[in-house]
Amino acid sequence: MSHPVVDGHPETPVSDVRPTSAAPLLALGALTLSYVLFIGAYSLMEYWSFRMHALDMGNMAQATWNTIHGQPFSFTNMRLPYGIEAWGTRTRLSFHVEALFPVIALVSLIYAHPESLLILQTLSVASGGAAIYLLARDALGRPWLGVAFAAAYFLHPSLEALNLYEFHPVSLATPLLLWAFWFAWRRRYLPFVLCCLAAMGTKEQIGLTVAMLALYVALVHRDRLVGFSLAVVGVGWSVLAALVIEKHYRSPGTVSYLHSRYGYLGHGIHAAISTALHHPGTITGVIFTWARLGFALHLLLPTGFLAVLAPPALLIAAPAFVLIAASQSASMYSALGDNSAELVAVSMIAAVLGARFLLHRLRQRVNARTAASLVGVYIVVAALAAQYDDGFTPLGPRFSFPTIGPHQRVQSRFVRLIPSGVPVSTQDQLDPHLADRRYLYLFTDTGGPPSPPTPHAGSILLDAQAPTYPLPSFELHDAAMSYLYRPGWGVRAARDGLILLQHGSRSKRIPPAFYSYMTADPSAIEHRLAASERGVEIEGYRASRTDMTNHRVPSMAYTIYLRATHRLTENFQPVIFKQLGNSIDCQGNVLGLDWMPTSRWKPGRTYAVRLQPIETFADSPGTERFYLALEPAPQVEHMISTPPYSCASLWGSSGFLLKIGTLDVGV
Repeated sequence: MSHPVVDGHPETPVSDVRPTSAAPLLALGALTLSYVLFIGAYSLMEYWSFRMHALDMGNMAQATWNTIHGQPFSFTNMRLPYGIEAWGTRTRLSFHVEALFPVIALVSLIYAHPESLLILQTLSVASGGAAIYLLARDALGRPWLGVAFAAAYFLHPSLEALNLYEFHPVSLATPLLLWAFWFAWRRRYLPFVLCCLAAMGTKEQIGLTVAMLALYVALVHRDRLVGFSLAVVGVGWSVLAALVIEKHYRSPGTVSYLHSRYGYLGHGIHAAISTALHHPGTITGVIFTWARLGFALHLLLPTGFLAVLAPPALLIAAPAFVLIAASQSASMYSALGDNSAELVAVSMIAAVLGARFLLHRLRQRVNARTAASLVGVYIVVAALAAQYDDGFTPLGPRFSFPTIGPHQRVQSRFVRLIPSGVPVSTQDQLDPHLADRRYLYLFTDTGGPPSPPTPHAGSILLDAQAPTYPLPSFELHDAAMSYLYRPGWGVRAARDGLILLQHGSRSKRIPPAFYSYMTADPSAIEHRLAASERGVEIEGYRASRTDMTNHRVPSMAYTIYLRATHRLTENFQPVIFKQLGNSIDCQGNVLGLDWMPTSRWKPGRTYAVRLQPIETFADSPGTERFYLALEPAPQVEHMISTPPYSCASLWGSSGFLLKIGTLDVGV
């Protein structure tokens, strides 16, 4: 009896695979449980330590709450048209078409809190380990090779980043595509089609990957009816979702998701086609860069580049790879975050089939047991090497397990002061913790217009020392003070930078406990400096890396320690400059300094001044250098609030610069 041919070699039917002993299954169970407990705890601690953001954890959690309460896909923390991707919307359908979302939202019926989404994500991603185990066991005929591939899957840095980067429905596409391929391998086409349809519902472009997977089934497995039919459905769905549904729900005049990623191609599908036909160098000049090369390397390294030995399977990823590599958004081609979900699945599938090819060649030289052992050791070593280079476990350089400190406990207490369900306005990292309501606004939005108008918030919760995206800190301060002095508004509570303004509260006074976030213990300074400028002594700084789950080069968050030598009559602020070659970038958005400006500082006391993290994207290898300057606060605020502002001009006018570190960037 002849067997079907897959990737040039006879496909082993399931009946020919040796019966699985208990030991490999126990090993798989141990790996899966370890992943769920570690990554699950990591993800929950990211949430509990207030590291997650309004975009996307906040609107995901609120959309889940609204879906369960009769308002599918609805959220309200992106209503104002800031000119950034998809702002001015009240539905997720305006920039991502996640048709599976109502099914995902059912998890809230079990546990009605945002953590349920993170738990669902971890369990779903972890189930992909069983799928890759079964595929490797069946394709390679060795259960222990299935365990080795499951280990490589769980150690894949891109998978860990996908799981840790807040919550995104597309994370479910990774295990769904793995299960779909295994069902196709076994010729079980009903569950294959169901998994593919579910995967398509996690994000609009997944239909293209499903179409390529269906073509693989049609051309390689030779099941043409199923394959060609599903390929048409996949392409049709992606076109409908991206060009019809998203356009229908997007607010007029706002930036579309596609334009924010591919704006250099021109406006609209016709302009993009024209650019591709008449100016192909525009596209190739973007794709063929060091950063895009690094994107491919980071996806293939965790399985030792075995995927390149199975070109037909690897081609399943072609549309997704081109879409990501052609993007002008560095977060997409970082090989981290949620944008590589389908590519992780395809790279694992191709690696298994690449190992099948390699085993076939090795068995011509050594016996089957030795060949399997060599391949298994190679896979595990490659996975450990990738983890050591780029992973999120204690083996990797990106490991930074979140902690809950005194400030996070204060944040939790203030969140609990606001009843569930009432309209509230807040800021970035507090937003996900207040998502259990129909109306949640990102300050300075407090409800009302734009059309259709919404109920006004009766509470405003702010954190002076937390990031203020998408507005500069001083704008939030000025808006908060305007509410404080409005009739009927007052301070309900304030401590350690947290302030709760509430309609009906009588106090107009901000208590001294609020300003404790500014004072600092000089012994806590990590990097000492000895410089003085404008009557301010620069005692040192602390630098931390942030956004590591979706940035290949992490953003840098600086805290500067300053001390006034005498009573200051002017307000100054630190500015961080970043230099890479001839390129100059800067960060002048200080957090909380407007609440306690330098003119109010007590001489001789050390103050901690935090800055919004500065992004450090780079498309080519190099060394970024960071410098510190002190500038008049009104001058910097004017530049921040009047785009396009020029960091280079501010750099040129700064007569005092202190070098405060370097960061190597590359592929």
